[in-house]
Amino acid sequence: MPPGEGLAANGILAKKRRTVRFGLATRVLLLNTAFVIAAATMIYIPAIATYRENWLWQRLSAAYTAALVLDAAPKAMVPPELSRKLLDSVGARIIVLSKHGTKRILAASELPRRVDEVYDFRQSAYQPLPEAIATLMAPPGRVITIVGEAPTGGEWIAITMDEAPLIKAMRAYSLRLLAVTLIMSSIVANLATVAIVVMVLRPVRRLTDNLIEFGANPENSSRRIIVPSGGNHEIAYAEEELAIMQHVLVRELQEKKHLAALGLAVAKINHDMRNMLASAQLLSDRLANADDPLVQRLAPKLVATLDRAIRFCQATLTYGRAADDPPKSTRFPLHGLVAEVMEMIGLEARGEIEFVNAVAADFELAADREQMFRVLMNLLRNGAEALENARAEPGRPKRIRVLSWLEDKTAVIEVADTGPGVPASARARLFTAFSSSRSGGSGLGLVIAADLVRGHGGAITLVPGADDENSGAKFRVTLPQAAIGTH
Repeated sequence: MPPGEGLAANGILAKKRRTVRFGLATRVLLLNTAFVIAAATMIYIPAIATYRENWLWQRLSAAYTAALVLDAAPKAMVPPELSRKLLDSVGARIIVLSKHGTKRILAASELPRRVDEVYDFRQSAYQPLPEAIATLMAPPGRVITIVGEAPTGGEWIAITMDEAPLIKAMRAYSLRLLAVTLIMSSIVANLATVAIVVMVLRPVRRLTDNLIEFGANPENSSRRIIVPSGGNHEIAYAEEELAIMQHVLVRELQEKKHLAALGLAVAKINHDMRNMLASAQLLSDRLANADDPLVQRLAPKLVATLDRAIRFCQATLTYGRAADDPPKSTRFPLHGLVAEVMEMIGLEARGEIEFVNAVAADFELAADREQMFRVLMNLLRNGAEALENARAEPGRPKRIRVLSWLEDKTAVIEVADTGPGVPASARARLFTAFSSSRSGGSGLGLVIAADLVRGHGGAITLVPGADDENSGAKFRVTLPQAAIGTH
């Protein structure tokens, strides 16, 4: 996607996010309200059952009092007015007392045609919860009878009454409980929402805003990197990790941009360099016909070097990148290759450097000779440049030594110098491009060498303990011999 389209898309997303009305805070508020109401509903059912049971017990208690008055009065001596008032205080139509096996109607007003339900508080099968729900759902006009323990030695007392007052009282209680529940749910939900917004949603929104701003232009977002809040919670940890990721991403993007610009420059240089090398090759061919012994000795090496340079430039231009072909393994004497590299580095070197070829004359290596030439060339050139910049010390000659041996079907090659060694600050990025610790260095020599060695299935390392300022640097190349065949 082109940069302009990416920015436009990010702008659209940001606009949509800002215009959302049913956001997380609203959803959290509604969820909290729903949860509180659900909890209140679970509390309501036993609460309304308890209320109904207490209400019926109050009617029985009032009936006990009325029964004491009516039972104590002489037979047929209770005035009708008193009987009516007692029934009104109980809210009953009939009060019946069973005593000594005899049922006696203590007071009665209007006899019902039938009784719809009988609730006997003396029985263990009494279930307040389903009966409370049935009462709320009951149709109007029902008549019920309540039976309980009788006072003054009676067996039981029963009152028959209309259920309408009980239903009305229960519904009024339900409305009061609903009002209290709504108020409580509103308070709790709002407090919980405020807490969640402050503790969770606000930090998350800060993360979201930063991601949108950073994503709008990540290549130039060094000032948009999030500043961690420093809290001791998960979102604070996420902010710290996001800041690290953004720092790494900005650095990587800058390096990629630098590499892209460098790649374009290299392609241009290669194009012109190939033409110049072709001209130099023609001149070197004529130079090879000279009679001077020194020219006769150096001309083949010059021609071979120009051939390598031309082939490499051509490969770079053909594939658009400095890609190396797979190694074409052959067996060749390593001593001669090391001597050739040392001779060329000696021609380049400034100052007196002693080159020691400690490779056995009969030691053969199974590898791509051309690629191993480049590996050794980079390693020895690094050593020579380090020695050129080092101060001369008495009793410490400037020396580069190459030796090799076979170890468990693995060829080991060591290149050691007596230079100042590798600084501790550069060891972590030793094989990373453009990380040279030397002024004017490109930081590509060791990277190229490591890539070529890895192509052979081997490895290149800086020998531990031999890279301080007193012992110089020692690089070790290991190449498996059994795994490399002729391609």
